[in-house]
Amino acid sequence: MEVTLRSVLGIPGAYNLFRYLIGGIQLNNRFVDLYMRPFSGARILDIGCGTGAILTQLSNVDYVGFDTNHDYIAAATHKHGARGTFFCQSVTRATLGEFPAFDIVIAIGLMHHLNDTDAASLCELARSALTENGRFLTLDGCYVDGQSSVARYLLSKDRGEHVRTKTEYEKIVRNGFPVVETYIHHDLLRIPYTHIIMECSC
Repeated sequence: MEVTLRSVLGIPGAYNLFRYLIGGIQLNNRFVDLYMRPFSGARILDIGCGTGAILTQLSNVDYVGFDTNHDYIAAATHKHGARGTFFCQSVTRATLGEFPAFDIVIAIGLMHHLNDTDAASLCELARSALTENGRFLTLDGCYVDGQSSVARYLLSKDRGEHVRTKTEYEKIVRNGFPVVETYIHHDLLRIPYTHIIMECSC
């Protein structure tokens, strides 16, 4: 059986190690401090939570994570189960109906795995899950003019097959959220890479 980077990253331990080596802790710290800005007791929904690594940077919050990768959820529950609740399933309106509204919904590294239709559905689900003053935050790889050739090459090899331009991402989220603040970063990891963070609200 051929072993590829994509298959290796499907293993929780390998995925966590890879993220650590390229600067995933630094990325999470900046994402939480600059953009999430969670307050004590905030209800947080993490769609596509992976191994739940973001919880390392969170404290005193009510956290719920969803992911369809059984191994990721098992690892997340083992390490962070005392501080969050994890579900191995897709997020739907039916599942969201079982929870009170959330103050913050996050989708880290998820949208670039989704086609336009599914990405739009993600935004609709996020909006329906939020409190009146809640915020939806996304973080993904992004193509921009003038980025380094190395960053552009790495983006082209990403496991997600729908890495977009800033304009393309914004077009999708603006269908669900009238207020969208967009931030481009080239320095969130130890390797050349371009990220887009969108902070969406009503």
